Amino acid sequence: MAAPGRPVIEARYEQMFPTLEPAEVDRLRRFGERRAYRAGERLVGTGEISPGMFVVLTGEVAITQHSPLGRDEAIITHGPRSFMGELTQLSGRPSLVDAHAAKPVEALVIPPPRLRDVLVAEAELGERIMRALILRRVGLIQSGVAGPLIVGHAGDGDVLRLAGFLTRNGHPHHTLDSDSDSCAKTLIERFSVEPSELPIVLCPNGR
Repeated sequence: MAAPGRPVIEARYEQMFPTLEPAEVDRLRRFGERRAYRAGERLVGTGEISPGMFVVLTGEVAITQHSPLGRDEAIITHGPRSFMGELTQLSGRPSLVDAHAAKPVEALVIPPPRLRDVLVAEAELGERIMRALILRRVGLIQSGVAGPLIVGHAGDGDVLRLAGFLTRNGHPHHTLDSDSDSCAKTLIERFSVEPSELPIVLCPNGR
């Protein structure tokens, strides 16, 4: 696995992105279905409901975020015996990131109901998985690496209310100051937004 180099992740990297032992992978097989993906094939896209938690058996899965400016920003690459996902895999909520097979991939896909079974039937392993899923969600929230992008004047009441709503609901987001941030200005020009129309909120898929 390639580390993304963000401080919020580095602090508890081993807990957030553990590599399972071969015996642990074997214990998970009865809960999932083995699937194969071609190099470049998408496993799940931003805004889509993920089929579950992916345990990588062979190959590599690249996790990226599609920014509003149209760039794909790398987050992490999962290798063999690592697992892909965060708390959305338990709740059935839309994915906040994109996942593509960087190389041909074989993965064990564990759907949400069966993942909940793992947490009960495999208590110790389930606890490690749950801890990782929670920490990944916290990392996304703290870093604002995924989720909606709020563009508006710093300190504006509407901006604060939007950010507060997302924070209270545990949803990752990022705020750009329309007065000083060059990226914000580029977005305003791109979408032909008038000052009176601010703030705007852009979803992870760039819409």
